[in-house]
Amino acid sequence: MTRLADSRALWIVVAFGAIAGVVLRVVVYRSSLGVLDGDEAVWGLMARHVLDGELSAFFWGQGYGGTQEVLATAPLFALFGTSTVLMRVVPVALTAVAAVLVWRIGRRTIGDPGASAAAVLLWVWPPYLVWKSERAHGFYGSGLVFACLILLLVLRLAERRSRLDVALLGLVIGLGWWQTPQIVPIALPAIAWLTWRRRAVWRDAWVALPLAVVGALPWLVSNLEHDWWSFDVSSGETPYPTRLRGFFSSTFPMALGLRVPFTSEWLLGTALSGLVYLALLGLFALGWWRSPSPATRLLYVVTACFGFVYALSPSTWIVDEPRYVVMLLPILVLLVGQALTTVRRAAVAVVAGVALSTLVLWQLTTSPEFERRADGLFVPRTFAPLLEELERNGPRHVFAGYWVAYRLDFETDERLVAAEATLPTLSLHGGRVVPDRPTGLDESRHAEYDAVVRADPDAGFVLLREPPPDRTAEDAEDVRWRRLLERAGYERTVVDGFAVYRRG
Repeated sequence: MTRLADSRALWIVVAFGAIAGVVLRVVVYRSSLGVLDGDEAVWGLMARHVLDGELSAFFWGQGYGGTQEVLATAPLFALFGTSTVLMRVVPVALTAVAAVLVWRIGRRTIGDPGASAAAVLLWVWPPYLVWKSERAHGFYGSGLVFACLILLLVLRLAERRSRLDVALLGLVIGLGWWQTPQIVPIALPAIAWLTWRRRAVWRDAWVALPLAVVGALPWLVSNLEHDWWSFDVSSGETPYPTRLRGFFSSTFPMALGLRVPFTSEWLLGTALSGLVYLALLGLFALGWWRSPSPATRLLYVVTACFGFVYALSPSTWIVDEPRYVVMLLPILVLLVGQALTTVRRAAVAVVAGVALSTLVLWQLTTSPEFERRADGLFVPRTFAPLLEELERNGPRHVFAGYWVAYRLDFETDERLVAAEATLPTLSLHGGRVVPDRPTGLDESRHAEYDAVVRADPDAGFVLLREPPPDRTAEDAEDVRWRRLLERAGYERTVVDGFAVYRRG
């Protein structure tokens, strides 16, 4: 009778967490945290172009960021039309799938109710994942699924030999590698642990390798065509020790919910948060030492190795948000789940996770640091007044900065065509102002937009009027280029936080 009561109570906890996760995402979507950004607009445009037969291996203009989520979004656009909601359904659904996989992993490592609680926790906590999981940023939802599948297959192979699971592991690693190299800090330690546990698995490597190549084929073909551009990633010139320190001091605490993303503030104050952080690290060491089973030790091995492998990537110089620690989150919730040995503890943990996510997300809604995450620029939340002005009075073709151009393309279904312009290169040519022609793939995400706008002698400009933070008003896009444009005969119209320039 007690077991039946516990089972019913656990289902109530799971149901509460599932509903709370949905509510949190609805609130985020309707708040300032849910405003469409330029990156999402590019992913959306890519999904729309798939319907016209235009395929690419990666995010336009760069050698990383696979397009599997684009391929999943395109049928939704075909059936229901283009919208931000549909675009975000895909990463949200993938995060839910990852939560189910966490439960499956937990059944093999920590048992219930901890496994069920860990799955629910991934759905409602940490706050960064609640926000990130509903952003159509291309590969975070799918990356979570691939990371979980790797762990699950490794655990299954540690239990018994299976050529089918070896084949699936090879395919998942290949697909994951194409989608995002962020799976590497999960895959490498997991395979090393599997090798230590069952060396005989390598006898079946011949099954995995061809499927890994098949899964990674788009990555391979694109790199052959573009001189291995996936390895040419800017690091901000930060050395490995600096990136490793950034992991332990910034992004890992953010992943634990101890630091607030974008603001980098310690949630409980510097001193108390630091003590909690040290205590958690101590509990991690103790848990590893007292780990009850080899399967559970896999979680500790991957976590212990993660930061050191993570920091090998040049991209990890970014420390104002834990975007590159997302793949570790399924393991973190499972480690927390170890302590949730009763339904009551599971309930307390889920309620606490919901409460902490609510608190941090509410703080972010008023955070100027979040508002200016677009390269330090304050981009207006709504483009409605600007779109109305351009639709009514033109121009139909405009140059604009990255964070404005692709939103104009996406939000107008390309009725207006905006091309990304490198604004510091503006100069007067033949009586009109134009930016330099893009020479690199990363200087204009879509060359066709640039060709269309450049070919129109009446093309205009849309510039931001708000200066970047810590800059003077003279550094605003509008102020910097207004004199040049007006001298060339362009007429200026102010629309909300934008300035529209038309040929006179």
